[in-house]
Amino acid sequence: MKTPLRNKYFWIALVIIFVAGLYVFKFSHQTQETNIGTVTRGNLVQRVTIAGNVSPNRKTVISAPYNGYVKKVYVEIGQQVQAGEPIVSVTQSLRGGGDEVYPLRAPFPGTVVQILKEEGEYVEQGSQANALVRIDDLKHFFIEATVPEIEVGRLKVEQEVLIQASAIPGRSYKGKIRNISLASKDQKDWDKSRVEFPLLIEILDSDAQLKSGMTVVADIITSRYPNALVLGHEFVQKEGDQYFVVTENGVKRPIEVGAQNEDFFIIKSGVTEGEHVRQTDFLSLSGSTN
Repeated sequence: MKTPLRNKYFWIALVIIFVAGLYVFKFSHQTQETNIGTVTRGNLVQRVTIAGNVSPNRKTVISAPYNGYVKKVYVEIGQQVQAGEPIVSVTQSLRGGGDEVYPLRAPFPGTVVQILKEEGEYVEQGSQANALVRIDDLKHFFIEATVPEIEVGRLKVEQEVLIQASAIPGRSYKGKIRNISLASKDQKDWDKSRVEFPLLIEILDSDAQLKSGMTVVADIITSRYPNALVLGHEFVQKEGDQYFVVTENGVKRPIEVGAQNEDFFIIKSGVTEGEHVRQTDFLSLSGSTN
């Protein structure tokens, strides 16, 4: 009576072992394929990546010329104004005395982007907290940013820039460096170890989606190497001053590398286009050299 039951368990165990073995074989085969790379030709680009903020061509904040009250706001947010157009007026009293009140006027053509005080509010002369209206010239946008001292030597005026705004996914913009400061940015006493240089980037193809103050990531293109023989970092290993690859059949071979970026090396010699190599295994670096 026990024999059939014993046989049943035997066949179940055999099936489990077979399925597990098949899974292990398939997994190891896929892993082996995943760990093989190919030497290819491509365009290697070196870049410096920084963060910054969108800034208009010009901007001005109209403030009260003396202590008083906002008598009249002549504009609305989004309104385009011309130089000399009345923007806001301030009176020293809301009781309607006989003093004539002259409006504050736009200093240049632009767009009203902020109205910071309402009619009847009290404001003080020269106080940033009591600014009245902000006007921006939105014909051109720029990026105000800083670059670490270790990277500033790689940058030049007129270098190409690729720009992505955090608030506008799926859209990129083109730009160029227009100005690089010759002096580092002043830092607070507790942060003087961080040395950064201000720079200005012009956005060449701005649109209505961009807004003043938006945060952006800018990739400054410092070098291009077209049609280069390239290989990913994960397939290249180094011992001392010598670079190596391990070929698909397990042979360790010295190579000469050139420029690199965050993803690839340029291969100058040692392997050829289309050749397959193994991903670097830092736990097992033994093998013959050819």
